Amino acid sequence: MSFGRRVFGGLVGSVALAAAGACAKKEDVIVQTGTGKELTKDAIDADPIALLPPNAVGALTVDAQALFASQFGARILGIVNARSPIPAAADFVPSRDLTRVYLGFYSMQGADTAGVALGSFKPDKIEKAADETPRTGTGAAVVKSKYAGRALYTANGIGFTVLTERTLLFGNETGIRRALDRIREGRARRQLPAWMADLLAKPSAPLAGGADLTAQPVPAAAREQLAFLDGVRTASVLGNFQDPGLNLAGTLTYDEPEAATRGADNLKRLHDRLSTYGPLMALIGIPQPVRNLSAEAAEDEVRFVVGIDGAAVAVLLEKAQSYLSVLGAPSSGAAP
Repeated sequence: MSFGRRVFGGLVGSVALAAAGACAKKEDVIVQTGTGKELTKDAIDADPIALLPPNAVGALTVDAQALFASQFGARILGIVNARSPIPAAADFVPSRDLTRVYLGFYSMQGADTAGVALGSFKPDKIEKAADETPRTGTGAAVVKSKYAGRALYTANGIGFTVLTERTLLFGNETGIRRALDRIREGRARRQLPAWMADLLAKPSAPLAGGADLTAQPVPAAAREQLAFLDGVRTASVLGNFQDPGLNLAGTLTYDEPEAATRGADNLKRLHDRLSTYGPLMALIGIPQPVRNLSAEAAEDEVRFVVGIDGAAVAVLLEKAQSYLSVLGAPSSGAAP
């Protein structure tokens, strides 16, 4: 892997320190708010992490330009352009105008999400284009509604509203409304666990994220398929998009050292199991995605490093886009 042992060691060490901070810091870091009045544009732009609603199971941030330049960036752009409620006439080009994304996940069982996109946006032009072209690239209807004094556009369960020329809010409708309530009432503040907020605020890699599963345990079905998740309390990860395509270094914390030992063993078994699927996957044109994976238990933690084949990710995204296009295709009686 192109990171090299020294760089990956630094990544793992950074993640471990961030995870350890979960026990030492309090959450709810208060930032600029105006109690009783709506946040100003400057306050909105000042801290995107503060716009994310509380009680997130996990959150991540990604350098959008680095992602789009990756081996599978073109596939990501294809999905975004096809399924986004923002029409082409809005003169918004993600590969040009989007710089960074923050995303929060609020349920282990569903798709309750809220995200903040940073970049260059033209609010009037975007809203005018969305009004005039109420369908996505796949033909799905774009529904306009009003909430908290702002225009909200949704399609296929995903929506957006432009907050300022620099900040756009997106996610499912529930997630967006929760964020808009905080903006309207002037009570936006960082309510992610402090260690997670710090990881997102000062990412030392193009991709950074964390999850706190203490409030919402991993579902049984997920534990059956991914045994290393059994007993996991928190997870932290850093990554980049260098060769072989996606490199991740992270730390998992467990309830007890014995669970961590089992978790490391199960991660290694997962790698071995995926390797046996290689010939079958090759028959359907998918390269073996996991190039290498190492995991080591230390007390109640597991530190892991994984390299994922970028070409395999691109193929999987292509197949996912085809599948989503079939699901999202309008019926024969739909309006053009």
